[in-house]
Amino acid sequence: MKRKETYTITAIITLLSGMRIGGSDDTLQIGGTDLTCIKDPASGKPYVPGSSLKGKMRAELEKQTGTAEGANPSKQGPVARVFGPHFDTRHQEGPTRIRVHDAPLMSGSDFALELKTESVNNRQTGTAMHPRTLERVAPGAKFQLRIDFDVYDIDQNFQYTDMGQKSNTGRDAILAVINDGLDLICRSGVGSATSRGYGQIQIDNDKVEPAGHRSPLRFPDQSSGAAS
Repeated sequence: MKRKETYTITAIITLLSGMRIGGSDDTLQIGGTDLTCIKDPASGKPYVPGSSLKGKMRAELEKQTGTAEGANPSKQGPVARVFGPHFDTRHQEGPTRIRVHDAPLMSGSDFALELKTESVNNRQTGTAMHPRTLERVAPGAKFQLRIDFDVYDIDQNFQYTDMGQKSNTGRDAILAVINDGLDLICRSGVGSATSRGYGQIQIDNDKVEPAGHRSPLRFPDQSSGAAS
């Protein structure tokens, strides 16, 4: 097995509704926020963890392809090939093809944190119970998405029919799986409480390019007569 190509996908994620991906607090303050959102500890700015994006893409693709059943879903097939097989040490899919990076807040992007109080309603009396305050990233914030993916020689005959019913082969099939995953999280949202309208997103300005290379290391120039 040999890696043949590596590509980088970049795009902009824009929040259309408040998003909450849970963080953690060092201290518990009376009257404070019960559930905060995750932030960069150095800058205090929110970001979208790559693990959250990758996990949601995989989960939605498993539902779409009918491989979400059971305790150990998608051990083989298109989702397993791109995202890695679940709990199957004897698989023949090869290495995980995709690497989803943390999505930082874009430089110059405005953001705001909002507090939202929610409660459980008593079905018989209609009264609110157990109120709690949640922190969300307000709509309008923009994050920089980056996904890298590899193509191996064993992918030459890999086939995948996308949600538009187009048949794809090889590297196009891998990209089609990723495209469908991105489309699906635009429909479902990211983070917690998406069933209540949280975390609705838009992905645009997307492009795919061959992965770049860093400048190579070189030996020091000793032509000046410096001692070796």
